[in-house]
Amino acid sequence: MGKVFSSIKNPFKNFNLESRAHKVISQPKPIPAPRHKRDQETYEQMIQEYPKAFEESLKKNEKLDKHLKNVFVVSQDPNVNIKQEPNPNRPLPADRSPVPSFIYGIKEPDPEKIPTGKTTLGNVLEFISRHQEDPINYNAQKIAEQYVLDEATVGNILKYFRVFEMYLPQETRSAKAKFAGPSLPRIHVIKNIRKQLPPPDLSKNQND
Repeated sequence: MGKVFSSIKNPFKNFNLESRAHKVISQPKPIPAPRHKRDQETYEQMIQEYPKAFEESLKKNEKLDKHLKNVFVVSQDPNVNIKQEPNPNRPLPADRSPVPSFIYGIKEPDPEKIPTGKTTLGNVLEFISRHQEDPINYNAQKIAEQYVLDEATVGNILKYFRVFEMYLPQETRSAKAKFAGPSLPRIHVIKNIRKQLPPPDLSKNQND
């Protein structure tokens, strides 16, 4: 039903719309919208308490109007064709090629810039791997002397960190699995039987 009433009401609503709009626009002063009841009470109270200030607010201030007429803004767009000279103290990057991906996720510093007592992630992985391959000859003391590190720190690194080990599955049943990791395999085969379950009691099944 709402659609039916709106279709009937819209023609009357838009009747002589342009003429009515010109009539409202041509008025010397637009009619203000009615105030809220609370705002109207405040407005009447202000007129009663401050009649002089209210009358002055309705008058046009000629001095202020003159000052406003003298104020103007001049805007000028910058010339985009002028090439700015580069600042030698803050040069812009000349290489715009994408940053290559690094092996360890971050760029390692140059060996000359590494301070004494510090090392890179690549060096740490290298001496951990070599230690896992030969822990006797390539121990913490030799690593500390080679990389100029604290021997206790190197010992803790070798104790708490290891690199991954990889095992290749055997191709046939007769061939053994190949170890391709950097350290010795830590697989122990127990040859001696430590505990054996007793054989099942078959007499109970026969009685049942």
